[in-house]
Amino acid sequence: MPEPRRLFRDLALGLGLLVACGPAGSPARGDTVTLKNGVQYRGTIDRDNTILWVYDGLKRVVLKDSKVAKIESDASFRGLETFRVEQPLVVHGGSPPKEVVSVQAGPWNDRGRRAFAYEGSRLGRIIRMEQAINELGPHLVKIRGVDGYWLGQLATNQVPRDVVLAILAKVERTDKNERTRVARFLIQAQWYPEARAELDQIARDFPGDADLKDRVAAARASVVQLEAVQTRATIDRARAIGQPRKAATLIKTFPTKDVSPDLVAQVRDVQRAVEAQAASDKTLAADLVVLSSRFSKEQKKAWDVPLSEVLRTLNEAPDTVRDRLAAWQKARAADAKTPEAKQFALAISGYLLGADAAVADLDRARILWDLRSAVREYLRGSEAARAGQLLKINEAVLPEEASQEDLVKSLDTVTRLVQKMPPPLHDDEVAAGSGSSSAGPKIHRVHDDTNAEPTEYVVSLPPEYHPLRSYPAVLALHDGSGPQAAITWWAAEAARHGYIVVAPEYRAAGQGKEYLYSTSEHAAVELALRDAKRRYAIDSDRVFLGGQLVGANMAWDFGLAHPDLFAGVVIVSGMPFKYVSRYLAHADRLPLYVALGDLAPASNEVVFGQMLKPLIARGWDVAYLEYLKRGLEDLPEEASPALDWADRRRRDPYPKAFDVLTARESDNRFHGVVIREFQPGRTTDPQAVDAFGKNLNPATIKMKSSTLSNLLNIQTVGLKRFDVWVSPKLIDFTKRLEVRVNNRPRFKGLAKPTLEPLLEDLRLRGDRQQVYWMKVPVG
Repeated sequence: MPEPRRLFRDLALGLGLLVACGPAGSPARGDTVTLKNGVQYRGTIDRDNTILWVYDGLKRVVLKDSKVAKIESDASFRGLETFRVEQPLVVHGGSPPKEVVSVQAGPWNDRGRRAFAYEGSRLGRIIRMEQAINELGPHLVKIRGVDGYWLGQLATNQVPRDVVLAILAKVERTDKNERTRVARFLIQAQWYPEARAELDQIARDFPGDADLKDRVAAARASVVQLEAVQTRATIDRARAIGQPRKAATLIKTFPTKDVSPDLVAQVRDVQRAVEAQAASDKTLAADLVVLSSRFSKEQKKAWDVPLSEVLRTLNEAPDTVRDRLAAWQKARAADAKTPEAKQFALAISGYLLGADAAVADLDRARILWDLRSAVREYLRGSEAARAGQLLKINEAVLPEEASQEDLVKSLDTVTRLVQKMPPPLHDDEVAAGSGSSSAGPKIHRVHDDTNAEPTEYVVSLPPEYHPLRSYPAVLALHDGSGPQAAITWWAAEAARHGYIVVAPEYRAAGQGKEYLYSTSEHAAVELALRDAKRRYAIDSDRVFLGGQLVGANMAWDFGLAHPDLFAGVVIVSGMPFKYVSRYLAHADRLPLYVALGDLAPASNEVVFGQMLKPLIARGWDVAYLEYLKRGLEDLPEEASPALDWADRRRRDPYPKAFDVLTARESDNRFHGVVIREFQPGRTTDPQAVDAFGKNLNPATIKMKSSTLSNLLNIQTVGLKRFDVWVSPKLIDFTKRLEVRVNNRPRFKGLAKPTLEPLLEDLRLRGDRQQVYWMKVPVG
């Protein structure tokens, strides 16, 4: 399959793509920086010792050189086509603002103009003007004020496509060179349907030019190939993120005319594999039906509900269940005479626990099915109901004389059940396969919330959502305009990347737009996330915190205050105040993605110079993107690259060592250490904290684990009472273990864990990827 890079080169030969049309001095986009995690940036490169700056004309990306895999020069991305747009001005000169603290922009009209207002921190007043696009490029548009002074730029994709096309339509229609420039522009912007339409129109408008006709035909064929390459990538992405129906539709409608035989063959191979897998899934379901048909009438009735669920899942989301049935398939393949009861038990128990834990005893499979129902009811039930369910659960998994091996096995069984079942508060009324594109955002109140003012949040699901798939999520903090604003900012790109978006209302009634750094705001966000995990199939190891403007102020604070909750934090135009400076060391384990305009107050001196540059220099996982001539804005062009960044990251749910500090009552949980009471003077009310947290006297926690010694060693300063939760991923529960706090043993010996702490922790936090089996109270 020809690479897109080579195809661009072919188009250059056909349409003169390498003719330099951009303004003198505009940055070449040809240098490609590829990071070790696969992310690519293009632009001119500057160096500051071990730090790289990659500038693409819109923003500068700051990187540590040790993160770079290779740097290549790529001429096919140079000489980008640009159009100057005549925009008569009222004000021709002036001084640009030094700082911009807020921006309000209206919609673009078909002349490439919009209403615009900004407030500078030094002005103390709002400046209003009309802005106009005066230069249009495939990746970047330049703008200036018409009746006020402003020079800036935006990503082209932030201007509605119909506005861009309206501007391009104003070129001289009888000038074939200008028309060809338009075609080149559309190709470079990767607007392939529009490029094909323009090329077809050029051929119709200049029928007598044989040379042009041949060049247009060759260019059109290459555009079709480029579009096919793009479609192939979309197919691969749809399959990877759990959108098989979308992938199947694209496969069936994949073009063949003017597409390379190699690419067509690849897609046909994918189609055959998909069809073969679908046929195999249908056969699997049919075999399971045949297997159950050999049961007695009483047995059929007893297994009707479990069988129906497995068959429904095989029909709706076979990718989630086929691997669980591998133990049954293996047993059947090894011996065709394997008894039906044994086969059916392997199938049902494998569906419940996973193939590696499947059992061949039908009575045991029945116990496991009933156990899952009891666990689900415990996790969603009232306090009175939980007591009865706990008794059932204990009777199902614990023998009367339970050995240590029995205890460990019972905890492992319940853990597996919880991780394989639908979320306990899954709403059966939400049809499997629904998503944000069909069902729209849903508003929830936190389940069993006893607060006088219940916490609400809004959820947007990706297309083809299914409760047995596992989805990454964005916990989106709004900019002061309410949860729907956060959903709007993220939803389109989240759907394309396969993310769930959870947008909590963190403000109290009557609270203004500002973030107050309060424990109540933290509680609202944490309760919403916990509740969403109990309702939806959220992969807790791929939850990202994100916010813009006021929401980004909170993202700085909340993310660093709760580093064990997230795989990363996306901060768009946020300021790091109060607790953030002291908590910044938590970025050692918490990846940060920070985008900010260079006109934002103290962006270069404080946010980058004092805070982020030292972290980047240490090689921490911190990305800084500086937009030129932009102030404190919500930067909507960052939604896609931020999720590209998130796609490559996962939380470590069980770090073997960590070092944290805390100075607020709500910042009370760190990787299994749960603070119950601080020593006096160790927490400070948000209103009393100075701008950069210099008056804080935080408590500290250090933990190291040893698999060799089966030991958790914890050192604390400033804590009076806390609990240590112990995970089977760090400690072997079949052996003697030790929990040591401040050089004193708090537990030492063979643990006798029970199911209730495990279940209560799962019920409260909803985190099915970070599981603890034992709690050791301290103090």
